[in-house]
Amino acid sequence: MKTVVIFGGSGFVGKHIIRRIAKNGYKIIIPYITQVNAAKLRLLGSTGQIIPIKFQSIKEDKIQSIVSNSDVIINLKTLWDEKKQSYEQGIFGFNLSLVEAIKKIKKDTQFIYFSGVGIDQNKNSERSNSIYKSEELIKKHIKNSIIIRPGVIIGGGDQFLKGLLPLFKTFFFIPLFGTGMSKFQPVFIDDISVAINKLISSSLLGSHTFEFVGNETFTYRSFYNFLSKCFNKTRVFIPVPFNIIKIVLAIMEKTPISPLNREQLKLFEADNLASKKFKLFSDLDINPQDVRQVISNIINKNS
Repeated sequence: MKTVVIFGGSGFVGKHIIRRIAKNGYKIIIPYITQVNAAKLRLLGSTGQIIPIKFQSIKEDKIQSIVSNSDVIINLKTLWDEKKQSYEQGIFGFNLSLVEAIKKIKKDTQFIYFSGVGIDQNKNSERSNSIYKSEELIKKHIKNSIIIRPGVIIGGGDQFLKGLLPLFKTFFFIPLFGTGMSKFQPVFIDDISVAINKLISSSLLGSHTFEFVGNETFTYRSFYNFLSKCFNKTRVFIPVPFNIIKIVLAIMEKTPISPLNREQLKLFEADNLASKKFKLFSDLDINPQDVRQVISNIINKNS
């Protein structure tokens, strides 16, 4: 029986992956720093199968022991703001400590790291730089590493649709960031979890990078039009220049009610598309589901 360790496993993506891989009977350990609902996490598998463990540092003996005895390690942990830690500490520093621990393992453990489509060196984004540096570190020092670069992930409970759908359901005027012509390729969370399950089941070794995106490319404007049709409602989109939004967010980020932060806003400024330089769902014989149908089902279920 494989032992799978998932850092950041208590979040939206982690829970979907856990539900999927738990069916294979794996022992699943979920180290966590901030408080989680451990009881609910345990219910994602059979009795005793899922083990949440609180920790503060990778360097703790119990975490070092867990890592050294694992067959698969998945890191979903990330940061979207620097209120408690800098991106350099919370993202790159965490991965640096984790890589040092993995290097000591004597067996062929898989390390799966979740990054993002379009991540590169970016002088305007400390977060992107920290993730990119983490990717390079992992590829250099871990022989069995799998980098996952997903597009915008959607599914019941995801942060993207969770923020948008109530707006379309309630309001006639909808703010549109910039011109709304930036492009993205949303991907269904179930397709992501199926892919991770295949990677673990096959014990894929070596160094690999996958870009997981859906089959359809939207602009944000065309996506908003699609959501309006799903609700069968007329909506008017109000373009808001990015420089104005940034000023507003700079103020709202200091409050607990900010709907998003400046790092999340950057996802709307540029195209968020697969580079076609890396492996895709097709390399795992997976045909991504129709995101239009997925979204329609989500809206109908919650209407």
